Amino acid sequence: MTILDDIVKNTTAKLTEKKAALPLEEIKLQLRKLNLPKGKFKENLIGKPEAIIAEIKKASPSAGIISENFDPIKKAKEYETLGAAALSILTEEDYFLGHNQYLKDVKAITKLPILRKDFMVDEYQLYEAKLIGADCILFIASILSDEKMTDFVALAKELQLDYLIEVHDKKELERVAHFHDALIGVNNRNLKTFEVDINNSINLRKSFSGNNIFIAESGIKNRKDMDYLKEEGIKVFLIGESLMRGNF
Repeated sequence: MTILDDIVKNTTAKLTEKKAALPLEEIKLQLRKLNLPKGKFKENLIGKPEAIIAEIKKASPSAGIISENFDPIKKAKEYETLGAAALSILTEEDYFLGHNQYLKDVKAITKLPILRKDFMVDEYQLYEAKLIGADCILFIASILSDEKMTDFVALAKELQLDYLIEVHDKKELERVAHFHDALIGVNNRNLKTFEVDINNSINLRKSFSGNNIFIAESGIKNRKDMDYLKEEGIKVFLIGESLMRGNF
């Protein structure tokens, strides 16, 4: 069993508690009353010579604690000042030490659109994402069947949420190539070995004929890495650990 399997199992179990505390029908009722607008996550990435999705996260299974003095609001303001095109905020509580409240707090102080970074396994989480202020949600191809992916994409459109589909290899990329509105994110981290190779993004980009926005994720440590990826046609970058540590 991989760490990803563990996270999915844990996420599924915790959803039972969440649904009891705040039933889906109550979320739907709140959404009808609020009538929240469509976010501009994808829109903010289009047409730029380069765009950084700056990630806010306290920890990860591979790196452990990344930020001892974690302050999501302070970090969001820093990213906005540095010119980030969008934000990514971890809300998974047990393995990444995230929380929905972090996203809600940041949403209140920034104009940047926000990706809710979590492990979507149930439609409940999509409605929840909209309610807490997300503009975009993450679908991980390796944990979703084709049927569930199709259902989630339809629901994301209904909720006016942009969606980023994360792939790790060519087989997963081929599975999702027909979702023409999707942002395609390539995770450069092998989730079985935790090894990182940014050439994974380049190789998959070269094998892909679609017009989707392509995003390189994981392993981007500096400007040199960004320039290397840009030379290969990738202009959007999701950067977390390097920015959180202030090493970029």
